[in-house]
Amino acid sequence: MKYLSFTILCLCLSLSSFAQKQTELDYTIAPWFNNKKAAVSLTFDDGIPGQYAVAVPLLDKYGFKGTFFMSVSIVNSQHISWETINRAALAGHEIANHALTHPHFPKMPLDSIAWECTESNKQMDALLPAQKMITHAYPFGEGGGITEKDKAIRKTVAPYFIGARATQNKPYPYNAYDFAKTNDDYYNINSQMISDSASMANFGKYIDETIAVGGWFCPTYHGIEDGWIITPGKVFAQHLIELDKRKDSVWIAPFKNVIQYHKERNSAKLKLLSKNARRWTLSLTDTLANRQNWTQPLTINFNTNGAVIKSISQKRKKLSFKQSGQVCVFDALPGKDNIEVQFTPNATR
Repeated sequence: MKYLSFTILCLCLSLSSFAQKQTELDYTIAPWFNNKKAAVSLTFDDGIPGQYAVAVPLLDKYGFKGTFFMSVSIVNSQHISWETINRAALAGHEIANHALTHPHFPKMPLDSIAWECTESNKQMDALLPAQKMITHAYPFGEGGGITEKDKAIRKTVAPYFIGARATQNKPYPYNAYDFAKTNDDYYNINSQMISDSASMANFGKYIDETIAVGGWFCPTYHGIEDGWIITPGKVFAQHLIELDKRKDSVWIAPFKNVIQYHKERNSAKLKLLSKNARRWTLSLTDTLANRQNWTQPLTINFNTNGAVIKSISQKRKKLSFKQSGQVCVFDALPGKDNIEVQFTPNATR
């Protein structure tokens, strides 16, 4: 009797192990979107006319999308039309928060810092219906230091944004891939200030350094042709040429999209819920709340074990994919909507 019980137990364990192997999925989530080696976000501060008159048309020429951190008081003083800014938002550029009046945060009480952020969000959300403000750049870059006030500033702005950019706070111009060891690090993004001839001339070198480490390069511009901390239009155009040369290796995307991807990717899991010869049902989930702030698809690479894919869909929408041998690559958004993978019957590669 004891021998029979032991045999049954072993059989159950064996079946359980077999079932587990049947539902295991051989996959990776690419470090950066579309399996790029690194990421670049071009960011612009304050709200200076040349950013929209010169920089936006050049960005559009190459199909690049930038992030424009706007301070409401500066935009109004420069007499830029909010309609012009909204058109940039409609074209896919990110418009983001740079505080209402561009004050020095370290000199302010924390409740005033919170008001600067929330009031700016309120006004810009009304002025720019094309998108919501979900990222921030500290005025004067003040908030990325190591003092207790800097830490308090980051903690104060965190409830209102998914990430925030400081100015250069590292001895190198990029963010290494593992820059976010804690959630606080998402509110202390390192940025290279494009402010002098050296930083302007070394732009291509900075991108190459970023590619070498698989990181994220996030330069900060101010005036393009006019305003202050001016980058001449010809220099900015040359920067875009340097970036375009490397576009096969670099994901060029707004600040918010890179934050979204990095945080989603590092908290996401892909599971195989069920499978048969013709269909696999997958679940892609992460640990992030407030789904409206997390809208960047992730790039999935998974092994089909030789099966040939006919289609992939999520929420009844067909997803594009590429299959090479046993590896399939597709983009999908984490959340509650399952992913359906249809296979061609009896076809293998």
